[in-house]
Amino acid sequence: MLKKVILTIFIAFIVFVLAFGYAFSNLKSESVYYAQHTPHSKQAEPVLMEVALNLDWIYAPDVKGIKYDYDGYRNIYNYNYAKKEAPSFCFWASGEYEYFDGDSLNYVFDRKFKLVEVWNSDTLKRVSKNVDLPAVKKDIYRTVQPVIDAQSEPLINLQWLYDWVNKDRFN
Repeated sequence: MLKKVILTIFIAFIVFVLAFGYAFSNLKSESVYYAQHTPHSKQAEPVLMEVALNLDWIYAPDVKGIKYDYDGYRNIYNYNYAKKEAPSFCFWASGEYEYFDGDSLNYVFDRKFKLVEVWNSDTLKRVSKNVDLPAVKKDIYRTVQPVIDAQSEPLINLQWLYDWVNKDRFN
């Protein structure tokens, strides 16, 4: 009798661990898809945030002109729109996001995707002029759009769980 109880508990534990592992993996690898359908505040950009944050989990297509860097920061470079250099978008370990426009400006965003500062990489000084934030976000999307477009619909859709887990993050 004791063996059956122990075996039942062991099997239930294994099933729980496998289900939890699958849900975790699904939420990470399908995060861009879920972010496209999640409620969020006007300021937040869940799709951009998830592309950079989970770059090592999501499908990173082999697209001409797009390069990925997983060393330290998670960086996406788009050489298709190169100006002086390739525009790039990355996530820092500190929880901030950075967009380099390919010319000289670095835009730094906080965890909620609020613009924190703008740096000129040529002069190494902070830029104090007004920023056209919608235009900057449009440029970021242009840089990472091939990666966003390559994401597929999940086999098992856990949108409800994704929304519940991230309700405070995007609002």
